[in-house]
Amino acid sequence: MSTRRTVQLHSQPVMPFDFFMLGITLLSFVNLLLYLFIHNDTLTIAVGFIDFILSGLFLVDFLRLFITAPNRKVYFFKEFGWADLLASLPFPQLNTLKIFRMVKAYGIIRRAGWKNIKASFNNNRASVAIYTVFLIIILLLEFGSIGILAIEGGDPSANIRTASDALWWVYVTITTVGYGDTYPVTNGGRMLGAVVMLVGVGLFGVVTGFLANKFLPSADGAKSEGVAVNKDASLKQLHAELKELREAVERQKS
Repeated sequence: MSTRRTVQLHSQPVMPFDFFMLGITLLSFVNLLLYLFIHNDTLTIAVGFIDFILSGLFLVDFLRLFITAPNRKVYFFKEFGWADLLASLPFPQLNTLKIFRMVKAYGIIRRAGWKNIKASFNNNRASVAIYTVFLIIILLLEFGSIGILAIEGGDPSANIRTASDALWWVYVTITTVGYGDTYPVTNGGRMLGAVVMLVGVGLFGVVTGFLANKFLPSADGAKSEGVAVNKDASLKQLHAELKELREAVERQKS
């Protein structure tokens, strides 16, 4: 590896999005284990739906890395960009290729150092919060739907029976909408619903804080600009009064 390439790797910044994608990569490995050990078609469909969403995120990340790479040919062939592309395809058999992502992510984090990572997080708190929210939503969608199907599946009066029912129920519960078309009938399902609702309320609070953080700087800037305009007007008025006073003194002398 050339000195130029080494310097480039060492200077590569670590952003909250990199940690978000690392979490998504770990979740994809968990899904691979679920495919191996879950022998229930309904649960497998729920996991497959989430895996499809993860594949879309991996494809977006691959395009981001490919477009911003200093040398696209080097990234694709020497830095295993081809593995990133194949791993973004929604096939469980290709999940093992995501190990290249984990190795690269670990290398970037190790080279950056925890002090730089901490500084990056402190400087991008709003981004850290919103990426954390997205990750929690994905985790809730997957494990909430798996949990409600496992809990309600043995009850003959249950109305959450399919993967789409479970995913829809978790989604409307997270958003605290609660249409009431699907709902848990067992005590365990209701307890799970209470947890999902509490987390959903907290997530909305984080999103509200994120939006406030985005708009407040603009409001502060407008306020500062208004104060500056008022100061300029006051100075002009003061100069005018001093000029009138000077003219009055000169008239009295003459």
